[in-house]
Amino acid sequence: MLPYRLSTILDESLKNALVLCDRVILVVGHRADELISRYANHPRIRLVHNHDYAQGLGSSIRAGLAACSSDHLFISHGDLPCIPPEVYRTLWQARGDETLFPFYQGEAGHPVLLPAALARVLAAAPVQGSMRRWLLAHPHRFIEVQSAAILQDVDTPERYQALLATEAFER
Repeated sequence: MLPYRLSTILDESLKNALVLCDRVILVVGHRADELISRYANHPRIRLVHNHDYAQGLGSSIRAGLAACSSDHLFISHGDLPCIPPEVYRTLWQARGDETLFPFYQGEAGHPVLLPAALARVLAAAPVQGSMRRWLLAHPHRFIEVQSAAILQDVDTPERYQALLATEAFER
């Protein structure tokens, strides 16, 4: 919920996903009341409350998977506000029976695109230490994209300051 551009980091992340996605499942846990209040009336955002959020990211991903009924779904984080819609579009056009990871200069990032069949297997699997490791142990492909933003999660104060500095520089 940190300020970014004219809104917040999460607002920008959601806006970018909603360019291609009909609906976003937003899993809330920490600060759930604030997030529910902010997004409850958005017609294309479905809120899912993960009461077990303290168990880590995997529990939030499982909560989101359980709420999804589409043939394919993206998994991303709310702290990636710069992913351009073209990345979602590139992955969507390459979709198939395996997980797709966007790849930039030798490194995989987000969003990740899963087919529903694999998402169901993941949702039923025992809790994993690393969701990414689990996905890489199953059918997957890397799709080259031309955006470093797939790697730029804003998960530390230093990364937030770097994001703001980049934004100020680009103006």
